[in-house]
Amino acid sequence: MSVKVIVVGTGGIAKHHGQALMDNHNAEIIGSVDVDTEKAEAYAKKHGAKSYPSLSDCVSQADAIYILTPPSFRRQYAMIAIEAGKHVFCEKPLAIVPEDGKAIAEAAQSRGLIAMIGFNQRYRTGYRRLKNVVASGELGPVYHFWSHRFGMGAGGNGQVQLDNWRTNSDQCCGMTIESLSHDIDLMRWILSDETVTVTAHVYSTVADLPNFDNNAQVLIKMKKGASAVINASWSSRIGVNSRGVLGQKGTAFVEGTALGNNGIWCSTSFHVKTDDDEYERVEMLHDNLDVMSYQAETNDFIDAIMNGSQPMVNAWDGYETLRISQAILESSKKGESVRLG
Repeated sequence: MSVKVIVVGTGGIAKHHGQALMDNHNAEIIGSVDVDTEKAEAYAKKHGAKSYPSLSDCVSQADAIYILTPPSFRRQYAMIAIEAGKHVFCEKPLAIVPEDGKAIAEAAQSRGLIAMIGFNQRYRTGYRRLKNVVASGELGPVYHFWSHRFGMGAGGNGQVQLDNWRTNSDQCCGMTIESLSHDIDLMRWILSDETVTVTAHVYSTVADLPNFDNNAQVLIKMKKGASAVINASWSSRIGVNSRGVLGQKGTAFVEGTALGNNGIWCSTSFHVKTDDDEYERVEMLHDNLDVMSYQAETNDFIDAIMNGSQPMVNAWDGYETLRISQAILESSKKGESVRLG
């Protein structure tokens, strides 16, 4: 038996997902859907599948639907899939507004279907190391999480990119909703905690897009008492990132640098030092965000469908992340802290 998959949205990110699905011997891509007919046909041909004009035309043939469209379209496709009784994989963010994310999560849960979101950072070696060292208690109680990452992204040079939905006025949602979702999810996952208060400032280098942001500085207070800082930019000429935790008995972090935009996600090394260590321990990672994390999350999704289990991350994680992203934007707009219920 193989899990039959239809891919909706055949843009850039669909390349990694397509390869990951092809590498899983329990998955089979049987169809593709895209508003660009030529792209859908080319994707289908590459993967030995068939292209369709709409999801409604082919949803009955599938076991699962991969929704890789821009986020403003994800709810409509997710609902078609869920109402047809199909499992759903959505790229991040789950939607643009929390209400849409909640609707997807509730619909899937009520029908006993899997709705997974593409927080592939959870499946990368360095962040799994970070999660495990916190969970082991080796660092003692953790009182701070940080995520600093800078690189050149959409609108970074101040210009609208006509061929990129991220700076399309009808589709864009800004960095805080789209890309900070990874940082927020890592924070929630690594700390096993939820956000209480958000204080933030966001900024856009693109004057022509008033509802678009590509820089954010965020201070978060967590329910268990820890704090977190997220400092991110899509307008840095140097790519660099660092994510880590401070505990009462030790410190651990993942960092990386690389030429160009890849430095935002490149993980070069994992560092840890506790009271029991004479010297800092360093592990080289060589994790440049290739297809491996997409393969790992795909395997998790397909295994969950076949075994009746739950994947590591689900639509409710996407919803909670959206709530925090919206609180960040609200805090910046009001110039005051925002408390989450």
